[in-house]
Amino acid sequence: MKKILSIFVLLVLVIFACKKSENSTEDESYVKGKAEIYVDESLLPIVEDQEMVFENRYPKANIKLIPKSDSDIVNLLLQRKIDIAVLSHELTTTQEKKLKDLDVIGKNTPFCSDAIALVVNQGNSKTAITTSEVYEILQGKKTEYQFVFDNENSSTLSYLMDKAGVKSLPKSVTALKNNLEVIKFVSENNNSIGFVGVNWLLNPSVELESTVKKVKVLAVGTTNENAVKPTQTYIETKEYPFIRKIYLLNYQGRTGLGMGFASFVKSEVGQRIILKSGLVPVKIPTREIRIIKNNNKEIKK
Repeated sequence: MKKILSIFVLLVLVIFACKKSENSTEDESYVKGKAEIYVDESLLPIVEDQEMVFENRYPKANIKLIPKSDSDIVNLLLQRKIDIAVLSHELTTTQEKKLKDLDVIGKNTPFCSDAIALVVNQGNSKTAITTSEVYEILQGKKTEYQFVFDNENSSTLSYLMDKAGVKSLPKSVTALKNNLEVIKFVSENNNSIGFVGVNWLLNPSVELESTVKKVKVLAVGTTNENAVKPTQTYIETKEYPFIRKIYLLNYQGRTGLGMGFASFVKSEVGQRIILKSGLVPVKIPTREIRIIKNNNKEIKK
């Protein structure tokens, strides 16, 4: 009887151990394990750069980037279906409270500044546009141009609608599926103005490179005279009007790969990746100068 009881207890312990192993997060740390990160599609290229370098440095880390629209990602966060996201804003106070009521507290990490670029076909003679022109067209003013956005739930469209103070869009505004489609549409239509995340244009993929060459970026300002393009300098000085800060939102609630990736994007290496990409890091990486004497000459490195 005792032997049977011992075998039964042993089986229970084995089953319990297996269940624990299946649900365990002990194999996950800052630099190893698996994680899914949902990314605002307009921000995807810069996050892909970070993910590639992170995984090269830490081979035991496996990060899957999933591009979605801004509103879809926010809804998934609030429904507790996902834990980690990259967005162009933090959650609202109301949204944060909803998560806190569920005992979910997150950490938001700002890591760079991005811009919304306005692109036209290379054959278009237009070189600049004012912010008031943009707002008036979004408000319904008749125009010869077709405004094209990535999709109706995008952060880009939401940002511009908020700036223009509108809740519904006129017929002169078209929403497609993603930034890639916007760039392709503009490259084929001379009377269109596309709105895309500038990081899609700075380092285009091989697939996109030839298409990007068929479009050009408009300068934007309160007047045509002070209009500037979304270069790194004008994003840094905030002279370009359509700038947004990028955040990594982590609601894992534990020490894990999400926290490790957040630390990485804000580290000197992560910030150098952003600097090299043409965007603006939250902290400009320092450059140390070493002076080496060579044949009585000083060489700076």
